[in-house]
Amino acid sequence: MLSRVSIYLVFLLFEGISASPSLPIAHGKQGSFLPSTEAAIKHGPQIFNALHDAMRQFGSSIHHNGMSLFQATMPTGTILYHGSYSTDVPERLEWLAFEIEHAENFARGRLRRRDNASDIFMSDNASQKPLESRQPKVHHQLDDFRTTESSLDGSITVSRDRGRCFDKWNPDDCEFTSGYLHVFQALRPLNLLYIDGMAAAKSGMGSNDIEDFVVAGNRTRSFLEDFVRAAELCEWGEAWHIDGFIRMEPGFEVVYCNFRDGALQRLSVTRRPRQMFSMSDLMYDKFEWMRAASQRYHGFAAGRVVLDYSSMVSAYFYPLNLTNPNATRPELPRLLSATDAELAVIKAHLERKTPAARGETSSQGGTDWQGVTDMVVTRYADVLQLGSKCETVEAMKRFLDHLLMMYIDHEQDKVDLRKAEQSCAKHYLLGTVTTTPEEELIYAGILATTRLICDTLFRAYEVVQNSEPDVESLTEAVSLVQGLMDTLRWSKWKECGPCASNEICYVAMWPFGNTEDHFSPSCLNASSTFDRDSYWTWEWPYW
Repeated sequence: MLSRVSIYLVFLLFEGISASPSLPIAHGKQGSFLPSTEAAIKHGPQIFNALHDAMRQFGSSIHHNGMSLFQATMPTGTILYHGSYSTDVPERLEWLAFEIEHAENFARGRLRRRDNASDIFMSDNASQKPLESRQPKVHHQLDDFRTTESSLDGSITVSRDRGRCFDKWNPDDCEFTSGYLHVFQALRPLNLLYIDGMAAAKSGMGSNDIEDFVVAGNRTRSFLEDFVRAAELCEWGEAWHIDGFIRMEPGFEVVYCNFRDGALQRLSVTRRPRQMFSMSDLMYDKFEWMRAASQRYHGFAAGRVVLDYSSMVSAYFYPLNLTNPNATRPELPRLLSATDAELAVIKAHLERKTPAARGETSSQGGTDWQGVTDMVVTRYADVLQLGSKCETVEAMKRFLDHLLMMYIDHEQDKVDLRKAEQSCAKHYLLGTVTTTPEEELIYAGILATTRLICDTLFRAYEVVQNSEPDVESLTEAVSLVQGLMDTLRWSKWKECGPCASNEICYVAMWPFGNTEDHFSPSCLNASSTFDRDSYWTWEWPYW
């Protein structure tokens, strides 16, 4: 077995080679596979979380199996970074990072033994094969794209006759040759497709389902085949005027499809210092990369990406069976049970929302739906956590009075709690505007979530108001609040709170993190984070 340091090294090298038509909506109809308000209501909390987590590192790490797609625009002037072993501008497809540290982890040259300067990992020309076009009658910009085999024994060629760093691990014998950090700037608005969740995670847990099954139309690919995955995404995107794809791992990236298109200019390329392959270097580099990613736990400032929520296409809009066959992880949705015909319907829906179908225009919708979810979360998250721990009926009454009293009209002798509950559910949706059928489904999903919140709180209110203070009524009310939190699954409740300056709130981000880092993130420093990968390693049979 390889050491965890070896795993990190393989990760570095494996990664671094590297106006719309009307949408029919079913309203209680039978026999047609269409997006429906019923499906949106059923999946209300999931739609709510997809909106709240969009382009946010922390929530997307907790809910890493994304099921939604958003048209996105990157404004002119936006800066992105690319790490490489070469000074050359990429020819066609390559990866760009939002964070400097993310790109710097790939700004490395070849790994070699220092004693004889022989490469441990050979050039990219080894084991190459052409990418087969899925539409051979049409010339695509990727027809001549070459990619390595995606299995580890094919993608990385090891010089077996000159000694290896892996079998008898001795980092002092190894070094990287110099790499290069490139800085690029967008010369025009870039049309991108944001794939939510942790779509850049090469994981068998289902983090790639939506991009593989729906966008690329490939149900048989190994989760490791990211070169082929990216090429297939770009091959599809070319016809629909998609410049690239936003995905997330530890940090957000853009799979940019064609560096020859004139939309990017390189501002600089700088040679990085040659790096000795030491444990302390790896530990520090990894931690600073994770720290940079943690700065985006709650999203980006300065408008680096603008999501068009009105274009949201989600598996949650459809009457799909999203059950995970892994019974130990029912909270992770999968598309394994979807038929090819169902997936084709969702893909056609997505294509109707692309720049090519809309004539390159986007209204960005009428409402900031993520902002609506933010209002709901900031109103309820902390106080629900408090209510779930109430130890007396009096404390529970105060908690519920604080949240609900504004909705209750005491003008009448008999208080109408049902009317108050409806007012509560719709409060944060007042003033929202739906300009597309997708926004109608978003509205239905958010309303289903706020109705769940308000219904549960008013039920708890009745329990403690209509009984003598006793342990039984308190237990019932607390149980209602705890059950609500279990259903909502807001990532806010997994945040660490303030950490020391030499620590980060450490959540599992592929391929890093232990199982407890996913379920109970905590503040950790650099030395504590390096030897942690148990959440993901069972997904890597080669390791």
